[in-house]
Amino acid sequence: MPKRERHPNAAPKAKQSELSLSLKLETTDKKNKNVDAEEFFATAEKWLRALKAFAKEQGQNVKWEIVDLQKSSALIQVQPVKVKTGKPVSTLVKHWETGVREIERTGRPPARFTADSLSALREFVSSVPQDTIVSIGNGKTDERFTVSALLQRRVEQAAAQVPQEIKREYVSQGTIRGRLAVLDSWRPEERAFSLQLPLAPTRPVKCVYHDESLVHALGDSFEGMVEIEGSLRYRPNEAWPYSAEVEKIRRLPTKPKVNLDDLVGLLKLPDGQDSVSFVRGLRDAE
Repeated sequence: MPKRERHPNAAPKAKQSELSLSLKLETTDKKNKNVDAEEFFATAEKWLRALKAFAKEQGQNVKWEIVDLQKSSALIQVQPVKVKTGKPVSTLVKHWETGVREIERTGRPPARFTADSLSALREFVSSVPQDTIVSIGNGKTDERFTVSALLQRRVEQAAAQVPQEIKREYVSQGTIRGRLAVLDSWRPEERAFSLQLPLAPTRPVKCVYHDESLVHALGDSFEGMVEIEGSLRYRPNEAWPYSAEVEKIRRLPTKPKVNLDDLVGLLKLPDGQDSVSFVRGLRDAE
């Protein structure tokens, strides 16, 4: 098969090492050369959380794929790729690495790091397991550097210089259950209903919907328990949403009602004892 010729003006293909970031753990315990698995995964989780916080602040919708995993040195290497296209985001790798190196060198927050990403980075660098050397960098072995006491101190200094951001309302996709209390389905400009939460009955959630087919389901579920799915809007530091845009609604089954007449005959009384004496005996634990 003939070799495909490279176009003279084509950009050189980026090396795998330039598209990825790595985390390496090494034990200093001479009696046991294996890294503790629990410590490795706990450290890797905080490292990945810091990467995700940084990517979010850069407006990059990426997922982090494992491109290398080595047991001998407990090394993991990941790269960010765009969710839609699957293409690596080399700029994200570069900005992360240069930013962390700048922090180590100056103790000041880089331009691309905000309070959230610095907080996640601080949590990661401060969680170095005992008797373990943790190093980070890109895929090139010779460019990886250690999470040292100096880096930990500089990250603390950088994080302290960033003013805390004012928390704002946020939207999260999810589900929530409650009682359908107030229904307003007849106004085409804003069809809505109120959802009363079992754990916060005094703070109803205003639920807006646009799908006319939900009107019938809402009518059948009035005063009953339902589960809604859609965009839930929260205020800062509040556990429950205050409004929602409903995409789906599901009526939850009600508890069966028990008629006292149905219980007659199910319980047999001991010989020689009437019902009053029997109940008193249960009450007094006789």
